[in-house]
Amino acid sequence: MAISANSLIHYTRKFEFLLGILRNRGFKFSYCSEKLKTRGSKNYTAAIGMVSFCDIPISDYKKHFYNKRNTGDLGYYGDYGIGLSKKWASEKGLNPVLYIDQNSFVSHSLRKAYESLLNEAGEIIDLDDHTPILYAKNYEGELVRGSEVVHKKYRFYDEREWRLVPKTESIAMNPPIVDDKKYRFNKDGYNQRLENYLLKFELQDISYIIVKETSEIQLVYETLSSIFNRSIIDLQSITILTSEQIVGDF
Repeated sequence: MAISANSLIHYTRKFEFLLGILRNRGFKFSYCSEKLKTRGSKNYTAAIGMVSFCDIPISDYKKHFYNKRNTGDLGYYGDYGIGLSKKWASEKGLNPVLYIDQNSFVSHSLRKAYESLLNEAGEIIDLDDHTPILYAKNYEGELVRGSEVVHKKYRFYDEREWRLVPKTESIAMNPPIVDDKKYRFNKDGYNQRLENYLLKFELQDISYIIVKETSEIQLVYETLSSIFNRSIIDLQSITILTSEQIVGDF
């Protein structure tokens, strides 16, 4: 079995969120709080605007579902997803995340690079030559959902994340990275600044779609038919799986 897949998948927690992605024909960018632990016990936390995906075979997706069947475990990202081709990802400029061990010399270099961006007030002043910082993530660490730590030693590396962080010039004056404390105080306000910017896709870019219940499949086909002006019969080539099928059959 391949270690990586031919498609990248974006997870979401609710059916209406999945339908929103389809209706927009694209993904909204949003800020995500990211903590980076580096050599010397120095930690940095910032909110980064992004759209992210996982690059793992479908048989391994089951651990990411929000409510995993017959296991009693809590999944992490949601029962819904949409897979896009890697050809699409490459054309759009996505890139795999740089995973670093906290005690590595690479983490030390990233810490020095990050510190060089800050002014005396601790505010980030320049990102033009430091894009890799926006794509760095610890090999493992605490997984936080809302205000809850749901896993104390979660291996982020297993997600094989791909990410797109928008260039500053592509989102007007909204910076791709902001102070985390300011973001947490006004999450809705910051994310509204990005809501008009979409990572677009077309029908041919979709590899498959994941829903939670079998009863939701027909509405997905109807939505695709309406948005892309195709008959439902023409859309049967797009595979729609339920998270229950994946947990039980893969």
